[in-house]
Amino acid sequence: MLEIIDCQIETKTWRITLPNIQVHKGELLVITGPSGIGKSTLLHWLLGNIPQHVVMKGKIILSGNNLTELPIEQRRVGLLMQDVYLFPHLNVLDNICFALPKTPLRSSKKQRRAAAMDLLAQINLTHLASRYPQNLSGGERSRVGLIRALANQPQVMLLDEPFAALDPSTREKMGTWAFQQLAEQNIPSVMVSHDVEDIPDAAQQLCLADYYQTLEQK
Repeated sequence: MLEIIDCQIETKTWRITLPNIQVHKGELLVITGPSGIGKSTLLHWLLGNIPQHVVMKGKIILSGNNLTELPIEQRRVGLLMQDVYLFPHLNVLDNICFALPKTPLRSSKKQRRAAAMDLLAQINLTHLASRYPQNLSGGERSRVGLIRALANQPQVMLLDEPFAALDPSTREKMGTWAFQQLAEQNIPSVMVSHDVEDIPDAAQQLCLADYYQTLEQK
């Protein structure tokens, strides 16, 4: 379970004080609000990329462990953004191999490729294994991006407008598929969205505008 406790986002002119939040395994929290109100800032704080233009306060607790002061590489938090960055010089299979954690059973290149192919097989995408990113459609890139993020075995997944660049039909199918993958793997997830149509019925919603407070200038 992900817990966000006593969280506060503050600038010189405004402050947002959030209620305590719990996102259980397999659940999705969707953060909404107008542009510039701090949605992506909150997401990057959860990731461990501490924003410089605001003051962030609060605690991030994951499965009872305090992540607040840990660096990004120790948090095991996945991130999927609107612009899915895949290494252009690697094909789909090798992009996923790159994300796989190193273990005794995945020490050789052959073992890692077999594990990556198993992931693609689970979602019927083995036909994309040898393709390069520039030869993928937007929907294919999004699916490969999510699988690569899941390959790193994150304990939490963050999604920043991940389907905004897709056409409406593809976006709906991609969202349904992605949320199903996250729920099946019991991963608590937090997504930023501007479009209410992207929000599943079962998701928690948090509108930052509801907690916005203008500060008096001294």
